[in-house]
Amino acid sequence: MTNSWLIDDMQVLGVNQLDELDRELAVAGTCSRGGQSLPTLAVTLHDLVIHDNKKWFGEADIRVDVLIVTGQSQGDGQNNYYMPKTASFSRVADGDSLPIGAGGLLAFHGPVEHFLDIFIMVSRDRQDIDNLADLMRDHLKSEELQSAAGALAGLAIAAPQVAAVTIAIGAAATLGDFAYRLLRNATGSTIGLYRNSHLQVRDGFGIGPHPSDGETAFRVKDLSFHYEITEENII
Repeated sequence: MTNSWLIDDMQVLGVNQLDELDRELAVAGTCSRGGQSLPTLAVTLHDLVIHDNKKWFGEADIRVDVLIVTGQSQGDGQNNYYMPKTASFSRVADGDSLPIGAGGLLAFHGPVEHFLDIFIMVSRDRQDIDNLADLMRDHLKSEELQSAAGALAGLAIAAPQVAAVTIAIGAAATLGDFAYRLLRNATGSTIGLYRNSHLQVRDGFGIGPHPSDGETAFRVKDLSFHYEITEENII
């Protein structure tokens, strides 16, 4: 684990969960041959409040970057296992809720498999800084990014083994840390706010509200928020 994340809810897979994963992969291989579709999930952020914009006087521009990584590619190519999103907000005063609407800020919508990892980062916005997708695209040739993307692409085979999935889960964490460092170096003010890995076996992809312990929001330092993972119902 890295200490860069203010809220770090990632957990290591235990022996029992690895056994469950092994059984899940065997069943998934049978289901895939039978044509069973993958669940389609949406991740939305809600009620993100900037309690202190770190500006002595007045308002500040804020950006929120979210990286979603899943074991199911969202398109062709090894770089489609991770989905970056950037949203910018101008003139944010202390105590303001970011104007993301009643439906929340949609960070991800698509099919998932094996796991769904979420990384949330908040920065002071600067007009000369690219969005997260462009920043990561500019570093496609970096060894760290290529290695992690390659590990995720290893899940594309018909019946991946437990080792391939656990390596991909580790690669997802590497991608989140990589994105955080890119933003920190670019903006100089990035807060690695939150990260979590929602596993298919252990967590049911984390479907539901977060926090899930009865609290209405995460509150850390000068920020608060909550998010929700929902499954699309196909009728």
